[in-house]
Amino acid sequence: MEFLLTIIVITLGILFYFFKVGIFVSEQREKNVLPFKRKNFLLNIPERKFFEGLQQVIPSGYVVFPQIVLSNIVKTNSSRKEFWTYQNKINRKTIDFVVFEEQYLKPVIAIEYNGKTHGRSDRKRRDEFVNKVLESAGIKSLRIEHRKDVDFEEVKNKINESLFPVED
Repeated sequence: MEFLLTIIVITLGILFYFFKVGIFVSEQREKNVLPFKRKNFLLNIPERKFFEGLQQVIPSGYVVFPQIVLSNIVKTNSSRKEFWTYQNKINRKTIDFVVFEEQYLKPVIAIEYNGKTHGRSDRKRRDEFVNKVLESAGIKSLRIEHRKDVDFEEVKNKINESLFPVED
């Protein structure tokens, strides 16, 4: 008998919980409240430190922005029939940092700050695809390996080599 009473109490508790949650969800819908909230930060700590250092070595006439969606810097140049096939491949991919010409915000260098996840096979395939897209669009790309003591002089040199190639 005690066991049956326990089962009934638990069942009623579960039903009450789901009833309350259902009311809460329907109240949110009635108030047009969507289930989103602001993130506390755009970049994690290593990315933030890298961004701060990167801003110091960007040459005059250029600016750098973090977390740029690939489809915001390249466009699909295909027939109407194939447009969404290609557009969907770039819509949700982000570039860690993009260097732009300051005057018109023309993208010139995409910088990937490679953390641990870039060693995974799925991530390698993604990176190869993004490199091909950038190359096709005429945007140079740099890959900087994550480490605690980034040599920003080396990063500066790589950026300058990309922006101002020395012809032999």
